Amino acid sequence: MIYNYRSRKVERSTVPVTQGGNYRIMATIKEVAKLAGVSYQAVSAVLNGNLSKASPATRERIFLAAAKLNYRPNRSARSLVSGRSGMVGIVVQDIRSPYFADLTWELQRTADRNDLQTILMQSDWTDARMLHCICQLHAASADGIIFLGGVSRKALRQAGIPDAYPLIQLDDAVDTGYDSVGFDYRPGMDEAFRCLLENGHRRLAFVHDPVQQMKYDSYCESCRKYGVPLREFRYLSPTAAGEDAVISCGHAVAGAARELDAIIVASDYDATLLLQGMAERNIRIPRDLSLIAIDDTLLSRIGTPPFSAISLDRRELAETAFRRLLARIAKREDAAGHRAVPTALVRRQSVLRRDNAG
Repeated sequence: MIYNYRSRKVERSTVPVTQGGNYRIMATIKEVAKLAGVSYQAVSAVLNGNLSKASPATRERIFLAAAKLNYRPNRSARSLVSGRSGMVGIVVQDIRSPYFADLTWELQRTADRNDLQTILMQSDWTDARMLHCICQLHAASADGIIFLGGVSRKALRQAGIPDAYPLIQLDDAVDTGYDSVGFDYRPGMDEAFRCLLENGHRRLAFVHDPVQQMKYDSYCESCRKYGVPLREFRYLSPTAAGEDAVISCGHAVAGAARELDAIIVASDYDATLLLQGMAERNIRIPRDLSLIAIDDTLLSRIGTPPFSAISLDRRELAETAFRRLLARIAKREDAAGHRAVPTALVRRQSVLRRDNAG
């Protein structure tokens, strides 16, 4: 059906798009059924995924009729029947971060593939804001939430969020009290150590802020495994202390460059700031030091030189998180658990053999 602005009448049309002054009115499920020559119950079953309710030939007629009429399911009506809104919440800490931007993109694409709508919010790195976001999304009838950050179960209960409400936390720690998905940095860190050692580097240091504990733990484990002395440089997170904190750390690393062969940096973003501070002290990568970063965002690929990086498969993280969330929404799983996505090293131009340096 279409509304003709010129005649001011509702008219029947098989044209599936707006043309001229005509505004397309959404086709109904009964119109799809009539065109396909089946009952509207059969159309409802097939378009809601119950394919066993109809023969292959009938399913094909229904899909063709729906496409011809440009039929789209009415989400409001569907939610009344199913008790679900078809909408999920996503809460990240800072949408400006290259890592969170990449991750949000993958989460959105995964939601689209599952025919889900999303509401995106950011917590600004505070637990109070995270609690506010979760409460807002729950009040907006989100079927569940995927979130990054920390908020206690006790705080959620006090805010009226039931324990059974579907929540998936993106966190690398194994025991968070939530159903969680994160990265296992050990495989990627092991590859990074082997890459550096085979290029003659044994004097290594890890450069990070205190928040990056799981990354630091994997570095310490590899130091013990390969008999490499443990050394680190710490800086306050640029989110909390500003970018100058990382640049100043770059000055400190540059001052110790004669005692080092290579550094591993906790994130691509921080590595770019670190290199700025090192360049101010005339220390260059890889001429003076080799470098491997963690995350493998766009920044690592466009750096000068492009960074070797421990790559985090954000698509696999997003898909795993949505599988867990949908299982929670459907009440197929009750026990909270942790799923870890493995990491791997991507080699680029920031590692140079020690006997070629200088």
